[in-house]
Amino acid sequence: MKSHSHAHSGFGDSLFRRYFILFILIPILCATLWHPPVQAGEPVHFTFAELLVVDGYGYSLPPYFIAADMPVGKWTSINLPYAPRLPHSLEDLPKAGEAATQITWYKLHLTGLEQTPSPRYLYIPRWKTDGQIAVYGDGRLLYQSHANLQWNGSNHPLLIALDSTADAKPPHEILIRIQHLRGIGGALSSLWTGNYSDLAWRYMTRRWLQTQLPFMCSSAFLAIGIFSFFVWLNRRHEKLYLLFFFISAAAYIRTLHEYAGLERLPINDEWFGWLTVNSLFWLIMISHLFLVQLHGRSQPWLTKLVILVTTACSLITLPLPGLPDATIVASLVYIALLLIGNIAFVFGFYNSWMNRSKDGMLLSGWSLICMQLGIHDWLLQNNLISIESAFVSTYANIGAFILFTYVMFRRYLTAIAEVEQVNATLEERLQARETELTISHRLLREAEHRQTLAQERQRLVQDMHDGLGSSLVSALRVVEHGRMDEAEVAQVLKSCIDDLKLAIDSMEPVDADLLLLLATLRFRLGPRLESTGIALRWNVQSVPDLDWLDPKNALHILRILQEAFTNIIKHALATEICVATRVEDDHVAVIISDNGHGFAVESALKSGGKGLSNQMRRAESIGAEVKWASSDLGACFTLLLPIKRR
Repeated sequence: MKSHSHAHSGFGDSLFRRYFILFILIPILCATLWHPPVQAGEPVHFTFAELLVVDGYGYSLPPYFIAADMPVGKWTSINLPYAPRLPHSLEDLPKAGEAATQITWYKLHLTGLEQTPSPRYLYIPRWKTDGQIAVYGDGRLLYQSHANLQWNGSNHPLLIALDSTADAKPPHEILIRIQHLRGIGGALSSLWTGNYSDLAWRYMTRRWLQTQLPFMCSSAFLAIGIFSFFVWLNRRHEKLYLLFFFISAAAYIRTLHEYAGLERLPINDEWFGWLTVNSLFWLIMISHLFLVQLHGRSQPWLTKLVILVTTACSLITLPLPGLPDATIVASLVYIALLLIGNIAFVFGFYNSWMNRSKDGMLLSGWSLICMQLGIHDWLLQNNLISIESAFVSTYANIGAFILFTYVMFRRYLTAIAEVEQVNATLEERLQARETELTISHRLLREAEHRQTLAQERQRLVQDMHDGLGSSLVSALRVVEHGRMDEAEVAQVLKSCIDDLKLAIDSMEPVDADLLLLLATLRFRLGPRLESTGIALRWNVQSVPDLDWLDPKNALHILRILQEAFTNIIKHALATEICVATRVEDDHVAVIISDNGHGFAVESALKSGGKGLSNQMRRAESIGAEVKWASSDLGACFTLLLPIKRR
């Protein structure tokens, strides 16, 4: 079984190594290093624009058409991508409930574009609005966001048709309107224009990396987590399965903002921001508890610290009046998250190393890498590096998903191997037990056989002592005193021989067949009856089998019937004996009648004759009953045998 378990483990290790590069390293490299090549002519890559910022209060819907001389203000030339500096202190952040907003305008001049058979498109790799975005071509509205204000799908790249209607001409000027809270949002990447075939691969690649891949992985993670939850319902002592489910749920909530937001969300921005920001704290807390279960070294102070920081951040950022908005203070809150996450996973790696937990070292080591990649994402969120970069934590989370799944997969295979090992052990023990029982049953049968032989031997000895022995002793004493002639001695010896033959016959199997037993009696007593001149009429009918008829009981029946024949021969002076059988209710009756002169039944029973008392004693021992009837025309003896003995 050990080799079987190693086979499972080897399969899991090879599976992990095989897909690690495919699902983790390749997306990270593509997202961080990939930049679309610039082709000559088409498409056109815009790395500069004009900027106008207009302060205001409240949000307003974008107008359908903008006149050529609008908006009015001082335009400045900027390089793209452009990302304004974000506030880095609580005093600089917008206050909850404030309606102070800005409209950031970007203007691009598309000179020299000619009408082509296929529509032209505007490709926007990344836009950070924290508000609304609208795109105009020569003053005509081409696109606007219809979802929430802060959480509005800005992680989705945009591919907007510039001239997809009949007789439409490519615009000469592009205006991009972003209305957002004052102090945050309003960033824009460099832009591309060109035919669909020139831009589609760029758009689809970035969309797959930024939105579709996180969606697929988080959904798969959650599905496996739900499966793990149902496993835990049947194995409550295995806490890892429950923690794995909570990790998958927290990871799913955290990843929602990567691909949700193009459509309006079912909850408002404040609550969605609270879930998005704090789910990362929950993920770190549950991962810490998961690691504690793996390496088995509990540090209460560290667990309390992680739970305290997670609870504090969750309560402080609740979307309640007077509390800061989680989305607005996320950049500051994430500093605490990076700190507590690094502490938790450093100790997690140390404890896993101390307890030689390979799974713990693997998970805690990768979690530490995720924390360092989180620094890159924090810089990107705060516009300190190019906004065209990717949030690499997304792909690190995919790696964590694969690692967590790998660990649970290994534990699942280990559990199966343990069950198989237990089953094999039980099978071996059962086989050994069966062998022991077989030997015990054989020895028991041998002992029972020896005991049966001993009992049968004792029975025969006792019967021969009481019958044959008694007759011989009595005959010997009579002969010694000279009171028995040769004929009488011969008669006694014949009786003794009959007794011996009947005892031997009782040892033969009769298979519950009473008629077979009676046939044996007829065979033994027939010659003796003929020698005395007594005729034997056999009127035996078929009767049910007696399942209790064994050699011991058969001898009792033979002795009872032998005594009946002996009494007739000695005392009845009969010339004919009739043997018959019939069924009476739940008994089988064996009837022996003669045509002798009869006897006084009551007197014989009261006198305590040895022959009749022996018949009654033997009948009682087998649950049978004996009856006598007599008249001047003869006597009748009946033996009633139960068909089913209680």
